[in-house]
Amino acid sequence: MEPPPAKRQHSVVLEQNVPRARAPQSEPPDSLFIDSNFPWEEELHVGCIEWRRPQEICAKPRFILDGATRMDVCQGKLSNCWFLSAVACLSLYPQLLEKVVLPGQDFVGAYDGKFRFQFWQYGQWVLVEIDDRLPTVRIQRNEEAAHNREEYELLFMHSWKKDEFWSSLLEKAYAKLKGGYSALQLGFAGEALVDMTGGVAQTCYTNGPLNMLWVSLSHLLQQGALTCCGNTEGELEMANSLGILSHHMYSVTGAKQVQTLHGSVSLLRVRNPWGHTEWSGPWRDGGSEWLSVINIKEIEVENLEDGEFWMDVEDFQKNFQVLEICHLGPESLSQIGSVARPWEYVTYEGCWLKDISSGGSIECKDHFWMNPQYTLSLVTEDTDSNPMCSIIVSVMLKHKRLKAKDMRVMCYIFQGNEDHVYLSQEILQCSQPVLSVSSCDKKREAVLSTSLPPGRYIIIPSLETTSDEGEFLIRILTEKGSSARPTDSKAACGESAAQSVRPTDEQCHSRFLLFSDQDGRITNEGLHHLLTSLMKDFDPLLPEITMESCCRLIASLDSVTLKRPVLRGPCAGSSLTDFGRTSSLEVSYSLTCKVARTETLTRIKLEQLYSLQECLRLQTLQAPALYH
Repeated sequence: MEPPPAKRQHSVVLEQNVPRARAPQSEPPDSLFIDSNFPWEEELHVGCIEWRRPQEICAKPRFILDGATRMDVCQGKLSNCWFLSAVACLSLYPQLLEKVVLPGQDFVGAYDGKFRFQFWQYGQWVLVEIDDRLPTVRIQRNEEAAHNREEYELLFMHSWKKDEFWSSLLEKAYAKLKGGYSALQLGFAGEALVDMTGGVAQTCYTNGPLNMLWVSLSHLLQQGALTCCGNTEGELEMANSLGILSHHMYSVTGAKQVQTLHGSVSLLRVRNPWGHTEWSGPWRDGGSEWLSVINIKEIEVENLEDGEFWMDVEDFQKNFQVLEICHLGPESLSQIGSVARPWEYVTYEGCWLKDISSGGSIECKDHFWMNPQYTLSLVTEDTDSNPMCSIIVSVMLKHKRLKAKDMRVMCYIFQGNEDHVYLSQEILQCSQPVLSVSSCDKKREAVLSTSLPPGRYIIIPSLETTSDEGEFLIRILTEKGSSARPTDSKAACGESAAQSVRPTDEQCHSRFLLFSDQDGRITNEGLHHLLTSLMKDFDPLLPEITMESCCRLIASLDSVTLKRPVLRGPCAGSSLTDFGRTSSLEVSYSLTCKVARTETLTRIKLEQLYSLQECLRLQTLQAPALYH
């Protein structure tokens, strides 16, 4: 059965800061689940919205009918084709879709009005539960219909099958995750793909040699990368002379090289999530070019769904200027049974804190060194014919859509050395990065995708200014067994016989004086030297502490009282109470202390260092932020 023809629908204008409205009136509380946490909104300029359950929209609703496919993704009156394109891509891989759209749900059996979805958020999968009340508008087809039961039409994303609702409910769950339907107005397909796969998103442009574009797209699809494309020319969602909509995201669903009577042709299969407004140029549906194909059975032509079409790579380059790509990690690749070589994948969490670890961009020469640093060791080439090592580095700013201020994320790669020393202010002031990238406006992620010679490099993530603050997730993908870790500085301390006892207060005090200034204060680097030397002399079996850990310890001190550090993540090292043995101290946790700041350097006093013991002693979790 073919989907019915769809009409072009104009986008609804939704205010970002609209007043919250009460949740709609619902059934008596003796039956179905009501989600009181959904961010209900007043949708402006849309007429009267009625929130209805699927049973009120059709007689026999189904969650998924005859499988979830890309044809179940049709756009409504919301400018979120970026999200629909991502869902259409995901539907090509049932194993990936089932990670998000949890199986076993329906409107029969144990149905209770509740539906569950999962999304990847900054390193972990988050369960989102919603009720099944959906935004609709009442329709009246003719006078005769007016005497029958009331009919309702879904306002936003929907399936072309009127009795199927998985896509509508998925959109509602994603809206809840992001803060409401209005938060889905305009966005990036790559962001949605990351939220539904845990992959790494990358934005590319199609300009450049045509053969390289074909090779790249073919390779990406073979690797299992999810790929969307868009036209950046013309007015918003207006079709050009050949039917391609501007500022509208499409999905790239296939690539095929076919032999014709006139030679070889490279074709790409593209899908419009609207389900209509197709390509009308060469190789369109029913075009004369298909008559010249030698073996037409090798390519899917007759069974193309509405909104899906083929075009040659040259026309693709002319009509699409931007690509949104999501590189899948090893877990996702294994789920789809990809034969491509999986990426090696490491992840770290970090933060930029004003005057502590937020050094701004490389233009902020006096502060740039304060940013977190990570050592990347590339030790193996990809192939014998390619002496370079492929890498992808992603720096993601957490919770960007909830921030009032738009902040630009940046990432730099510097040449390192064999000692993987933390790059100092002096070194960075006279060094230039090998590569750098910054996120586009409104984007939460900066991604570097490149190939480098084997060697050691330093990765520095940053925000644009020293006053910006935020948490981030850095992910580093390599095609072979290279390694990445937070960068340490070397503690400049002399040799000493190891002891298995705690240092006394006097020993801590004398050691502190070696690394502090005349005012009895110590910098981030000085604290790192101090703790490293204490560990070396009194408990050499403990793992090294990182420079970023020292920044976090200082950040844990409030301007008035000592606060516990907020450390997250699975354990992979010694406990925080083990660390406490290095700092000597039988001091009360309630000790009042202040963080003294000198210009841009945050410094910590000796008594504050002592009081860290009680703070850390109260923690029972382990955290990779301290040990690696």
